[in-house]
Amino acid sequence: MKHITYLFLLGFSLPCFADNVVVINADEIANVGIEVGQLKAVNEAMSKKLPAKVSIPNKSQRVVSAPQDGVIELMLVAEGDRVITGQELAQMNSPQLLASQNNYLQALSALAQSKREMLRDKSLFEDQIIAERRYRQSQTRYQQSKTEVAMYRKALELAGMKEADITKLNKTRSLTSYLTVSASSSGVVMKQFATVGQRLTAADPLYKIAQLSPLWLEIHVPLKIANHVQIDERVTICDKGIEGHVIAIGREVHEADQGVLVRAEVSQKTEQLTPGEFVEVCFIKQQDGVQFIVPRSAIFRFEGKPAIFVETNQGFVYQPIEIITDNGEQLIIKGDLSEDQNIVIVGTATLKAAWLGMGGE
Repeated sequence: MKHITYLFLLGFSLPCFADNVVVINADEIANVGIEVGQLKAVNEAMSKKLPAKVSIPNKSQRVVSAPQDGVIELMLVAEGDRVITGQELAQMNSPQLLASQNNYLQALSALAQSKREMLRDKSLFEDQIIAERRYRQSQTRYQQSKTEVAMYRKALELAGMKEADITKLNKTRSLTSYLTVSASSSGVVMKQFATVGQRLTAADPLYKIAQLSPLWLEIHVPLKIANHVQIDERVTICDKGIEGHVIAIGREVHEADQGVLVRAEVSQKTEQLTPGEFVEVCFIKQQDGVQFIVPRSAIFRFEGKPAIFVETNQGFVYQPIEIITDNGEQLIIKGDLSEDQNIVIVGTATLKAAWLGMGGE
């Protein structure tokens, strides 16, 4: 193949070889298909692509549960819907709510009675008709009644009754078995657990609601790479251009792949990500010294070592380099190079064949 390519070059004109330089004129460069490009310096490099799973932070997830035993009569939202704090999610028919309302009303009546008794005993005590101990006892009963009212009122709030509904109950003393379940936070409905007509007990889940910004990237990293990862190190989702930063590094090696879980957080462009999907991510590292990013097509090997062809006024010169990072189609390299130099990026194999055929070996 070397000699075929060399003869192909001879079809145009014989390139010159002197002092390790391949000399080809401009017409021959165009005919052979050689392209050059300027070196681009970089002060950071990306690691190899690593698999990662998009997940929702624990603090961003909420499960909405049935506050009382009962039957679901109406589901007002479904998976994928956006909800806001206080929005009604479902309606239930709960006989248990009747008992809670009754306990609350009885506690209110007991509170009114204990208050009257305390005020009466206070008056008697001030007139020195009764002992102080009896007055203090009536005060204690009054405080206990206030505590019971607060407890039963809180139970109604937890059952889903709103402030206006409880106030109405105070005035009308009219019981109802219907309760409304509302969202405790804004977010997106990620999952619906129950259906209309289903009988639930207290604390059975109805919906899972999550806020989708920020999101986590759970990256499975080989141990030899994880040992060099640091908190706050930047990461990027390779095909989306979305950046995040490392917030946690696992301390356990997974038996299945001998990798370590590294968790990164993404706060921007999260609408382009879907929880549960797998993506490819790279760690972004700051580099020491001058390094350059080149396409893979610019690299060739001579005697097992990587090299490139650098364009000079005389022609193309063989230049050995060191590969720092291999990112697939692009590589980070360093060597005796400068940013104002041009290198061969297309036609490297053809030029190498000519170089070797003319004495490069």
